[in-house]
Amino acid sequence: MMKKINLFKLLMIFVLGTSALQAAGLSTQRIEQLSNARVTVWKTIIYPSSKQVLPMHRHDNDRVLVALTDGTLKITNNKGKVHYLKLKKGKSYYLTKDAPNELHNDENVTNHPIQVMVIQLNDKA
Repeated sequence: MMKKINLFKLLMIFVLGTSALQAAGLSTQRIEQLSNARVTVWKTIIYPSSKQVLPMHRHDNDRVLVALTDGTLKITNNKGKVHYLKLKKGKSYYLTKDAPNELHNDENVTNHPIQVMVIQLNDKA
């Protein structure tokens, strides 16, 4: 019985916390940092909510992602394939460009905002 009550409390904290983020007008953000012929850099903040999923998009260039916080992203492509990217604060991840005709979305499946810095490697040099 006690486990059920504690689980219910945790669920309510998550639901209320997510609702509070939405009520405060906090939504996923992309903040441009730098852009030139060699790189484009932006910071992304992804809030935890099924309503905060980054819409289908693609990356036409390789990129390096630096995790500014721990967290897990659920990545779903336009063919329904799902994989998870577990982020560790301070760690860098090399991500290749998307396959032709492939799109994906990103969803934060943790209970706190995820922040990443993305360094896109531009083909122009």
